[in-house]
Amino acid sequence: MPRPRAERAATADRRAKLVEYRRRKIPYTQIYEELGYANANAASKDFHRALEESIAAQHASVEVYREEQLIELDYLAEEAHKILRARHYVVTASGRIVEDPETGQPLQDDGPVLAAIDRLVKILDRIAKLRGLDQIKVQVLTIDAIEAEIERLSTELGEPVIPEAS
Repeated sequence: MPRPRAERAATADRRAKLVEYRRRKIPYTQIYEELGYANANAASKDFHRALEESIAAQHASVEVYREEQLIELDYLAEEAHKILRARHYVVTASGRIVEDPETGQPLQDDGPVLAAIDRLVKILDRIAKLRGLDQIKVQVLTIDAIEAEIERLSTELGEPVIPEAS
């Protein structure tokens, strides 16, 4: 069951204060009571939860942006395909279609097709980059990797991680 809006707002406010205190290098032992935590360890755990949620939110927003870009690129690719499928004729500066001297038929212009092919190659390259198809390295986020990042960020903020009680 989802928590009420007021409770979520209070938690967000408390975490914002907690993060601000940690940015100022204030130890958990000096702030846990003021913020309503049972002890310094509880404040530390909540700080790590806030970091985990922040990391997850960043990943989610990047994924939304990536999907929006892929949708736009799919549209652009379809537009380029329309140019590939269409017939194009050489036209004079005055707007008249040039005829092939041997057949008397309109002279086809390959320029727009070649330009559309070049554009499609660029679009497909961008799609491959967004989807990570060009990457050889595969990154797998494990719990250990996330915990290591949390520890690194905690150390960067100035105080070592308080180990969880088993």
